[in-house]
Amino acid sequence: MKALRSLLCGLLVLLVLPCLCRGQQQVIRVVMDDNYPPFIFRSADGALQGILVDQWQIWEQKTGVHAELNAMDWAVAQKRMQAGEFDVIDTIFKTEERSLKYDFSKPYQKIDQPIYFSRAISGIKDVNSLKGFTVAVKEGGAIIGFLKQHGIDALVTYPSYEAIIHAAKEGKVSVFSADQPPASYFLYKMGIADRFKQTEPLHSGQFHRAVLKGNTATLQLVEKGFDAITPTEFKRIEQSWYGSAARYGSNYVWLWWVLGGVALIALLLLFWNRGLRRIIARKTRELRESERNYRELVQGSDSIILRWKRDGLIIFVNDYGARFFGYESSELIGESLFQTIVPHNQVDGRDLHQLLADIFIHTDQYRVNLNQNMRRDGSLVWISWNNRPVCDDQGQVLEMLSVGIDITARIDAENALRQNQQDLVQARQAAEGANEAKSLFLANMSHEIRTPLNAIIGINSLLVERLDAGELKELAKDSMAAANNLLDIISDVLDISKIEAGKLEIVTVPFDPRMLINQLERMFGAIVREKGLRFDVSLGASLPGLLLSDPARIQQIGVNLLSNALKFTEQGTIRLRLTGSTLDDSTVQLDLIVSDSGKGILAENIERVFSPFVQEDLSTTRKFGGTGLGLAISRHLAEMLGGSIKVESRIGEGSTFTCSIPCQISKRVTSELDSAARDEGQKICRRLRILVAEDSVVNCKMMEAILRMEGHRVRFADTGRKAVQAWQEEPFDLILMDIQMPEMDGVQATALIRAAEAEKGGHIPIIALTAYAMIGDKQRFLDAGMDAYLPKPITTEQLRRLLWEYGQEE
Repeated sequence: MKALRSLLCGLLVLLVLPCLCRGQQQVIRVVMDDNYPPFIFRSADGALQGILVDQWQIWEQKTGVHAELNAMDWAVAQKRMQAGEFDVIDTIFKTEERSLKYDFSKPYQKIDQPIYFSRAISGIKDVNSLKGFTVAVKEGGAIIGFLKQHGIDALVTYPSYEAIIHAAKEGKVSVFSADQPPASYFLYKMGIADRFKQTEPLHSGQFHRAVLKGNTATLQLVEKGFDAITPTEFKRIEQSWYGSAARYGSNYVWLWWVLGGVALIALLLLFWNRGLRRIIARKTRELRESERNYRELVQGSDSIILRWKRDGLIIFVNDYGARFFGYESSELIGESLFQTIVPHNQVDGRDLHQLLADIFIHTDQYRVNLNQNMRRDGSLVWISWNNRPVCDDQGQVLEMLSVGIDITARIDAENALRQNQQDLVQARQAAEGANEAKSLFLANMSHEIRTPLNAIIGINSLLVERLDAGELKELAKDSMAAANNLLDIISDVLDISKIEAGKLEIVTVPFDPRMLINQLERMFGAIVREKGLRFDVSLGASLPGLLLSDPARIQQIGVNLLSNALKFTEQGTIRLRLTGSTLDDSTVQLDLIVSDSGKGILAENIERVFSPFVQEDLSTTRKFGGTGLGLAISRHLAEMLGGSIKVESRIGEGSTFTCSIPCQISKRVTSELDSAARDEGQKICRRLRILVAEDSVVNCKMMEAILRMEGHRVRFADTGRKAVQAWQEEPFDLILMDIQMPEMDGVQATALIRAAEAEKGGHIPIIALTAYAMIGDKQRFLDAGMDAYLPKPITTEQLRRLLWEYGQEE
C-alpha cells in the first residue's frame, strides 16, 4: 500500500512539474568548476562528462527546461557568475562570505579536503604543522580563507586541481590542499599517487547549487527538478561512474587457506613492524626537529632568501627578505620579480629580463652577482646575490635559490670615497696651480729686486772700502746693511717656499765644526760688541775633527738664532756654544746652543714663534721688525738634517735655543783639509781678460769699478748677441753672463758659444751671474753649458773669490 502511494505521488509530481515549468524560463545557464572528476570533467574530444552532466540531463527531463552547462576554472566561474552571465552556479561550497552574495540549495554531496604532501616530508598532520611551508591551493577555493584564518599565508594559487597536481609531478609543488575526489583521480592518472601522503581532512565542505541573491524563482525551479529525481536514478548515475561491488561465488574454502597464510605472515611481521615503528618514530622526530631548525634558520636569518622560477615567479621568500623590501611574505609569493623587487633596467643599462634568463643558462658565471633592486616605496638598494640552481634528476635547472645581502651602505661609502678622491685631486691640482703661480710670482719678484740690489750692495761695498772714516762711510755702511737686510728677507721667503715645495736641497760634505763656529764668531763678533754686548763663544772638547752633514745649512741656523738673540737683547751677554755627544761608534749629536739675556718668551708663545710670518706679538714686530721666517726656516732645516730645536725661556732673564743635529763621523782627517787650504793659499790670482754680458748700466758701472780695481781688463756687452760677437772677435779668460737680456738671453748665447767650441775646440769658463735664484734655476743654467752659478746681488768679496778661483796661478 505504501509503495502504491509513493508511486502515485511520483506520477503526480511528474504531471504537475512540467506545468509549473512552462510558466518559468525555458533555458537556464549553469556554470561549474572544470576538471573535477568524477563530477565534471572532459572527454578526449573536449565534451563535458561526469556525474553532474548525467544528473542535469535527468533534471531537464523532469522539468522540460534546457540546462546550458558551462565548465571553467573556478575563479573565473565565480567572477562571471557575479557579473550576471549565468543563472546557476554548481559545485559551490557555502561560506559566510558567499552567503552575502548567493542563495543556496540544499547540500547534495560531502567533500573532504585533506592536505597532500611529499613522502620526503614528515611531520605534517594538521593545519598548524603547515607553518613554514608553501602550500599550493586552487584559485578562488574556500580552503584559502580557512588556511588564512589559521595563519597560513605562504600560499601559491593555481587555476585548477589538475594544474596543481601537474606541478607536483614536475617537482614544483611539495605541499598542496585539494578536494579528495579530483585529487585522487589526477594523482592516479598522472602516476604519482605513491609519491604523496595525505592527512585527515582539514576541512569538509558540501556541494550546493546557488543563484544570485534574490533570484528565488530560479532556485525553486532547480530544487523542484532535483527533488523529482528518484534515489534509484541517483544511484544508477553514481554506479556508472564509481562502479559497483564485485560478486563472488559461495565456495570460500580456498580463501580460508589464503587468509590463514596471510594471518601467519602478518603475525610474524607484527613484531618486526613494531621495531620499525620505533625506528621510524625516532627518525621522524629527528627529521621534524631538523625541519624546525631549518625553518627557524631560514626565517630568522638576516639575509634575503628567495626561490624563483625561470619566468621570474617568486615561489618562496623568508620573512626578513619580505620585510626588507616592504612586503608580507604572502604578498610576494606567486608574484613576478619584475612587478615587485626588480626594476626593468639597471643603472648601468642592463636589461634584467635578459639577465635573469642568463642566470639560468650560465649558472656558473652568476654564482655571485651584484644588482640594484627596488623596494616597495620605490627606493633603490644594492644587493649582493649568491645564486644556487635547483635541478631535477636530469640536471635541468628548475628553480634558483638566491641569498642576498644588502650592501647599499658599502656602495654609498665607496661612491663617497670616490667623490672625495676626485675632490682631493681637484683640490691638489688647484693647490699645485696656486703654488706654481706663487713660485712664478716669487721668481719674478726675486729677479726684479735682486737686479737693483746687486748695484746697491756692490757700489756700497766699494764706498766702504774706498772712503775714509767719516759720515759718508757710515752712511754707506747703513745703506749696505739695509740692502743686506732686504736680501735676507728675499732669501728667507725663497727658502720657506722651497721648504713648502719639498725642493730644498741638503748637501752632505765633510766639515770641521771648529771652522763653523769660527765663521759664526767672525760674522757676529764685531756687530755684537758694537751694540755694547758681551759675546762668549766656546767649543766642546769632545768634538771629532771632521763630521758629515750640510755645514751651510747648520751655519744658516746659527745665523738665524744669533740674529734673533742680537735683535732682542738690549744689554748683557750672548753666548754661542758648539758641543758634541756620542750616539754610537759612527754618530755624534752636534748641539749648537745660542743663549741671550733678552726679554724672554711667554710659555704659551714658544710654539707660536716657529710658525712662518709669526712673531711673539704685534709689539715685537713694531719694535724690532723682521718677517717672522727665521725660526720657522731654522726648525725646518733642523728637521731636514734629522735633528730638532728646543727652547727654554724665562721672562726678563732671556732665552736659550738648542739645535741638535746627528752627524756621521768623517773618515777623512783634519790635516787633509788644512793641507788643501794651505795649497790654495799659496796660489796667486793673475790678471784676467773678462767679458761681462750685462744689460743694466748701473750694474756695469759697479762691475767695472770692482774688476778694474783688481787689475783685470773688462769688455761689456748689453745683449747676448753682442756677447757672442765679442767672444768671436777677441780671446777672453772668463765670461760673466747675465741671463735676462734683450735680443738674445744668456742661455741662448751660451749655447752658440758651446756649439762653436765643439767644432773648433777650446773651452772658456762661463759664469751665470743672474738675479734668477729660484728652485731649479742653478741646475737649469749648468745644464745649458755654464760652468758655475752666482746669484745676484754679489759683494766685492764674492766677486774676488770667484776671480781668484778662475785666475789662480802657482
